[in-house]
Amino acid sequence: MEADPTAVGEFLRTLMLAQVSRVVDETGSDLKAYGLETPSLTVALRLASGIQTVRVGDAGPLSATLYAKRDDSPKVLLTTLAGRDLLMKSIQEFRRKRVLPFDRLQVTRLKIAGPRETVVLYREGQGDKAVWKIMAPVETAADQPEVSSLLFALEDLKAQDFIDDPKEHAAKRAALGKPLAAITLHEGETDRTVSLFLDPRDNIAAYAENTAQEPLYQIARAAAKDLAKGLFDLRAKQLITAEPDQVKTLVIKTGGQEYTLSREGGAWIVDGDPNAKADAARINMFVTRVVRLQAEKIVTEKPTDLKRYGLATPAAELIAAGEQGKLLGRIAFGREEQGLTYALGSAMTGIFEVRPDILKEIPKKDDLLAGKGQPQK
Repeated sequence: MEADPTAVGEFLRTLMLAQVSRVVDETGSDLKAYGLETPSLTVALRLASGIQTVRVGDAGPLSATLYAKRDDSPKVLLTTLAGRDLLMKSIQEFRRKRVLPFDRLQVTRLKIAGPRETVVLYREGQGDKAVWKIMAPVETAADQPEVSSLLFALEDLKAQDFIDDPKEHAAKRAALGKPLAAITLHEGETDRTVSLFLDPRDNIAAYAENTAQEPLYQIARAAAKDLAKGLFDLRAKQLITAEPDQVKTLVIKTGGQEYTLSREGGAWIVDGDPNAKADAARINMFVTRVVRLQAEKIVTEKPTDLKRYGLATPAAELIAAGEQGKLLGRIAFGREEQGLTYALGSAMTGIFEVRPDILKEIPKKDDLLAGKGQPQK
């Protein structure tokens, strides 16, 4: 089996940093007295100069001290080695626990196949300018932090236990049924797949499988669920696809009123009146909130009854335009339910739920003209 280089490195570092406190027996005539006749641990190191063997015995008179002896000398040594750092090590400590070793910076394609849908993503560009794009089941922008988080979590996925015996592996795999998700990475010229399973007979166990030749890895159930991302999780969830500085005009419809905010240099004016200037800092903050508003949940991809969600006659509507009046996007807000508000956005097809806080920040025209109405906290 493959070893865990981190665990091996830590073990070697412990030995290298340990010191000899004193020599307790120059001749080593009574190894039994120090637990060295039948050592608790023997470590053999193959060096350029040959094999060097260290025997570790009982604990010394102080905490974090162990007796030790090198095979090239009769002396019994009292060392600064701690029993907890050495004597509890087992084969499980040293074997590779990362389920799928890979370099996330070299991954150029990612596929997540679940029971209901398969999401395919491609990485475009190099280095800091690289971005992920969803190519299937729809072509759309990806949520960059969400994809990065997924790759970090997959890279860090570690086994809690192993099923090594091929027959036991096959039997357990058959009992697990269909995978919760199968994740395929394209790294360099190679595709590697890990399948995630929830144990139907144990509500705290989950498993991961790379190939039938590798062990079946037991993993945390929460980790398996977190990795089984769907389209909504991975897609960009902004309801308007724009940047704040692209917005030159914002049409606001709310409370039976409709008015327009226009950017003139560093100022915002109301309904094109150069004498009706709004608080620029406040409007800039509001515009930023508008274009970066993200959906929290998807309600339906194919809405048929807008009235049901309060969207036939929206409670508020925001329309953003750029240079020369080019439409950037639109958001309509419906009724609130269970702490979220129904919304339609031009960047995504369907009805979504958003946090309702932004509705409280929509400025009223009269307040802007009067220079009042600070954003509510």
